[in-house]
Amino acid sequence: MNGNLRRSRAWLILCVVLQAGCASLGPSPPVPISEVIALSKTGAAPNQVIRKMGRTVYAPRGSDFGKLADLGLQPPVLDLIQTRFVNDVELLTRAWVLGDRRGGCSACFPQPLDLANLANGGDGMSADRPTGRNTGGGRPPGVPTWVPGSPGIAFRNAPSLTVDEIAARAKAGVPTAELVAQIHSSRLDGLIGQGFIATGQITFGTRASVGLSGSELAALRKQGVPDPVLDALQEEYLAQFIEIQRQRVGSGVRM
Repeated sequence: MNGNLRRSRAWLILCVVLQAGCASLGPSPPVPISEVIALSKTGAAPNQVIRKMGRTVYAPRGSDFGKLADLGLQPPVLDLIQTRFVNDVELLTRAWVLGDRRGGCSACFPQPLDLANLANGGDGMSADRPTGRNTGGGRPPGVPTWVPGSPGIAFRNAPSLTVDEIAARAKAGVPTAELVAQIHSSRLDGLIGQGFIATGQITFGTRASVGLSGSELAALRKQGVPDPVLDALQEEYLAQFIEIQRQRVGSGVRM
């Protein structure tokens, strides 16, 4: 009986160890943005705040950066949030084109935010958890559904529009809905792979640069650019970025 008890205890210990090992192999739970905000409000240095984020990749809308800046996040943190997001979108696009996927692990994808729930004691994270399901429209699985479907190659011939022109038009009083429509029907100039758009020749390095930074979006909001315009700018930037990356990977460029 004692031998059986010892074997049972040994088996139980082994099961616990194996479960712990399997858990450690999986992705860490996302760090709620509320915890990042709370640390930022204490005056912690950007590198401390970045360490607090761990490996979490957030998926902010364009207007979220200005809101996060108002809540105490400093420019280096905002820029890292956008860089991680764009880099992850690039990886998801590459996997999509090559027929690979990350599966259905919610923590494996960029985490959408819902900063409005902070006012009610929420953690600033969206209840709409990301999945690896294909949502169609030329959008890689795992990319938030608020990102428009791929504009396709046609956007190369669309009229160009720069960030400075968007800010100037907002300041001049162009109606918000009109400016949003202009953004969604234009080629964003100076942000993504313009050499390829103009010539058809790929001139990227091994990784695409992030042409629209988090601190830039925050600064635009401070200048008075309306939230729907900032959201449209982030949306169209990502949609056009995905299309360029799709062409890049599909053309067989070494990564």
